[in-house]
Amino acid sequence: MIEDAKEKIKQLENYIETVENYSPETMEQEAVFLYVLLESVTKVTAELNKRGYRIGNRKLNTVDVSSIIKSKPVDKIHEMAKRRFTRNKKAVAGKWF
Repeated sequence: MIEDAKEKIKQLENYIETVENYSPETMEQEAVFLYVLLESVTKVTAELNKRGYRIGNRKLNTVDVSSIIKSKPVDKIHEMAKRRFTRNKKAVAGKWF
């Protein structure tokens, strides 16, 4: 039990370090970073639109943000976002049954 707790602490310390040292440079990186922080596609979409991000001349929608998160991960933050997205999607799907 103590070893499990130590492992969890190590994982959390790694998470904190990764998040604190990440500097998004593109809209896609900003989207996955915000998802790691907020864990809500709707909230990420609203924040990106508020910050002025666009696809062409239109505002982003939740499908756009979901597609970015589900795409092939390009860095550690993206991997974290994709894992959380999959976990959250499974949790929501399980509530319908």
